[in-house]
Amino acid sequence: MTYQFKAGSVDAYKAIFDQYYKPLCSFAKKYVLELAVAEDIIQELLVNFWEQRNKIYLKNSVKSYLFQSARNECLNYLKHQSVEEKYRMHVTNVSSDSFFHDRLEEEEVNRLIYQTIRTLPPRCRQVFELSRFEGKSFDEIAQELSISKNTIKNQLVSALKQIRQVLEKNEIIILAAIFSELL
Repeated sequence: MTYQFKAGSVDAYKAIFDQYYKPLCSFAKKYVLELAVAEDIIQELLVNFWEQRNKIYLKNSVKSYLFQSARNECLNYLKHQSVEEKYRMHVTNVSSDSFFHDRLEEEEVNRLIYQTIRTLPPRCRQVFELSRFEGKSFDEIAQELSISKNTIKNQLVSALKQIRQVLEKNEIIILAAIFSELL
């Protein structure tokens, strides 16, 4: 079946999908705790598995490859959630600080950030928005935009530096420090 799958057999892919979809979802749910999230991760994984079939080297079995990939995707999801949570906690702590309220209202800070994002070069802005607003992983962005992970990293570093510089220029030191940590 592996040879048929790699040769592009839709029937072989359907057989793999039917055999592994539910077990993979159950496996992923143990990591992410929500069935809907687990299903999204596994659907994306199986679509990528089909689309990348000619590039994939199956050292062991299809089963071990899929379960290892599912584990990795779940860990990537959890890592991304952790970063988002840290950001939310920083913003919450910063917004309660009297210094922040004395200098500028939260709306002004958001305006500055979004204004800076709008001035980023188109590709840089697109990478930043896919990563930070849509929560996509480097792999997902690389595939969607047909660019390397290194290019994505460079674009994000550039975007965050520009945001930090604008915040520093406007004396919003606390948020600038947060954006420095995100680099």
